[in-house]
Amino acid sequence: MRAVLALFIGLIATVPASSAADNYPSRPIRLLIPFPPAGITDLSGRIVAEALREKLKQPIIVENKPGANGVIGLKELLRADADGYTLMVGNLGSLVLNYAMDSKVGFDPMKDVVPIASTAEYATTMVVNKNVPVNSVKEFVEYAKARQGELTYGSTGEGSMANLSTMLFMKQTGVKMVHAPYKGGPLALNDLIAGHIQLIIEVSPVVNEQVRSGTIKGFAVSSPYRQPMLPDVPTFAEAGVPGVVVTGWLGIYGPPGMPEDVRQKLGVAIVEVIKDPEVIKKLRAIGFEPTGQDTKTFTDYHAAEVKRWVAFYSEVGLRKQ
Repeated sequence: MRAVLALFIGLIATVPASSAADNYPSRPIRLLIPFPPAGITDLSGRIVAEALREKLKQPIIVENKPGANGVIGLKELLRADADGYTLMVGNLGSLVLNYAMDSKVGFDPMKDVVPIASTAEYATTMVVNKNVPVNSVKEFVEYAKARQGELTYGSTGEGSMANLSTMLFMKQTGVKMVHAPYKGGPLALNDLIAGHIQLIIEVSPVVNEQVRSGTIKGFAVSSPYRQPMLPDVPTFAEAGVPGVVVTGWLGIYGPPGMPEDVRQKLGVAIVEVIKDPEVIKKLRAIGFEPTGQDTKTFTDYHAAEVKRWVAFYSEVGLRKQ
């Protein structure tokens, strides 16, 4: 009898334990987008959701939860069960720059979100009014230094990628300009075209088409590589201004405490759909460069970005403690 019992126990020990990911997903997944419909975050998120729906064989229900530069959507994520059925599209501005500028913003990007995989990134493009008598970054720096404090640049406000890129540009070159904040990139672009301001370093999808048409001059991009839409426009490093590297990125996040095996399964699925040629084509058509970093790579990148921008805003004296 003891021998039979021992054999039974041994057989049980050889049966693998069930995993939370074995039957995942078995029902629809919510994908929170913390910005309004029809914006670039929303559009890119819906492309990924559509591809994941086919990959995972379950509906991906996209829900826009805009407000407070992404914080409202984040709070919704934190209220959800940590079971992998509520995810969120996060980005540099909402998850990192908010916190980098204000330590009391109401969340900690190192504790309150779980990176799963990256989806895409985008950059900013340095553009000037076509009547400004310069044709390169070098010439603009010389022109601006001869008029310190006289030229005006536009951005969508403190903490925006546009303002951040311009601050880095001024820090690296010693140029001083007057800041004109706008409620949106298209408004700043309109004033640039009209000649009311001289420069913007704006999110690329907002300005690239005007550069291609010759309405404005494009001098450099803030990505570490040239952009497919503007292959003749150099990076800032190629244009002689190293250190101006700003890429806004997007990724899929879960809440703290989600099962690790579910996280890994989702990460693999996201990377696979981002590598799909049709998804790549759709993302690039709206100004994004697909990334598809796996879970470990994206987690390390997320942590490095938090460290980088907290240090930057602290150094320039703009971080609220």
